[in-house]
Parts: sequence; C-alpha cells; structure tokens
Amino acid sequence: MLFNQNSGDCSDIMTKVCNIADQHIQNLLYTGTSAPFNVQLTKELKTDYKQLNKMFLINCNMSLEIIFVMRIVEKVKEMLVYTEQSISQIAKALSYRKPTKLSEQLMTYTGLTSAHFKQIRRNKLEIIRKRQESQNEL
Repeated sequence: MLFNQNSGDCSDIMTKVCNIADQHIQNLLYTGTSAPFNVQLTKELKTDYKQLNKMFLINCNMSLEIIFVMRIVEKVKEMLVYTEQSISQIAKALSYRKPTKLSEQLMTYTGLTSAHFKQIRRNKLEIIRKRQESQNEL
C-alpha cells in the first residue's frame, strides 16, 4: 500500500513520484527520449496509474499530471538561470511540440516569464564579473 490509510499522509509517496518525475525529465534532457511518464511511474511503483492518480487526488488534492508539470517548471527555471538555453531550446529538449505551451506552464505556475529568469541569470553573471574584476585589482 502506497498511502498510509490512517494518516492520509502523502509525503513519502509524493517524494517517490517527484524523484521519478525528475529522473524522467533528466532522461529527456540527456537522451532526447524516455518512456511516457505514466508508464515509467507505473513500472517503478508497481501500481496502476489510474488508481495511483485517484489516490493522489483524494489524499494530496492534486493529480499526478500536475505534479509532473510542476517538476518540469522547476527544472525549466533552473535551466533558464544556469544555462544559456532559451525557452524554445528547453522546450525542444523536453519534447514539447510547441514552446508556447512550456511558456504558458511557466507563467501559470510561477506568475513569471522566461525573460524574468534570464534577467536573474544576467544579474548573477554581472555579480560574478564584478567580483572577478575586484579580485584582479588586488
């Protein structure tokens, strides 16, 4: 049994699902291919996807699909800040047919655009550049 029926606690299974989602996303980014998320989740947790999703809706008040999209959004934020990749490049790497769909998800879950995260990147790089210049002056 994946959920503790008495407590309704979903933290352990949530951690497992998030870890599988993160692995799935990494596989997409590194290899360009991956089994569909629902297939990978079913295989690793050895349970039926529909049944698991129903339990998630009841116990955690969210669907597995929402959890997966939220994990994608977290990875996209990281990539926008720490890489040179554009939202279009990231969308392509994550097998999105339309980059606009990923942009919409980013906006929905963060309230911010990809430009915001790229500005964070530029700000970080500027801080690093200034530190290096000041150290070179010493």
